[in-house]
Amino acid sequence: WPRHSAAPRPRPADRPGPSCLVARMVLRRGPSFSHGIEVKQGRKPTKLVKKAAKPKGAKAAGAAGAAAGTPFVGFPRPTPADVVALHRHLAGIFGERRPTQRRQRRDILGTVVGTILSQNTTNTNSHAAFAKLREKFSSWDRVRVAKPAAVEEAIRSGGLAPKKTKWIQHICRTLYEERGQTSLEYLRNESKEGVHEQLERFTGVGKKTVAIINLFDVGHPDMAVDTHVFRYAEQLGWVPSAKERAAKARCTITWLVDQ
Repeated sequence: WPRHSAAPRPRPADRPGPSCLVARMVLRRGPSFSHGIEVKQGRKPTKLVKKAAKPKGAKAAGAAGAAAGTPFVGFPRPTPADVVALHRHLAGIFGERRPTQRRQRRDILGTVVGTILSQNTTNTNSHAAFAKLREKFSSWDRVRVAKPAAVEEAIRSGGLAPKKTKWIQHICRTLYEERGQTSLEYLRNESKEGVHEQLERFTGVGKKTVAIINLFDVGHPDMAVDTHVFRYAEQLGWVPSAKERAAKARCTITWLVDQ
């Protein structure tokens, strides 16, 4: 689940600039790991990614059709060439990201529970809550049948214990009622869309959590989008700007009023 640093944030004046951060990453020796995936360092950074011109004519129509499943219908970016160019640039600086040959198979339900515990708290607190939960209850079946007060006590360090207890036990009980076992391992045989459908019905589990499950546990290509990813997409021109979105909203509201 998401990792957060427990160290205090530096003041803006003390925070290193982007060029300094990139330099540190480029000069780092040896492989690093993220979510169990080895990140191999690159050698020669490629040219900076430039904003591509908006496609015209038939290409624009095709792009608009491909975007029909997005909230920005008719918006032509990003094109496949945009995505390939960005990937090539990032890989040139940070190296290709490829799954390691020996990846430990994680318990999917454990990942979901850990993600719920990580909400609205620090990495240190959520890890402590998860460790205490697994120490007190030897299986998810025991969590399922436990008294809520006992689960709350175990995860109290993660904050919002009553709410998170309700969500976790509801997931465990629903799985047992539907499948006869308190497990999410059946998701390994589901399609990407099936994993989203099965998990997003639970309170406390959103699209980002499901995308993480798809990517790192089931093996489906997916994208865990958060506010940071959306900000990068805006900077690249891959989504309409705030002004463009506001203008479209005004047009929609005006149309509704006229009706």
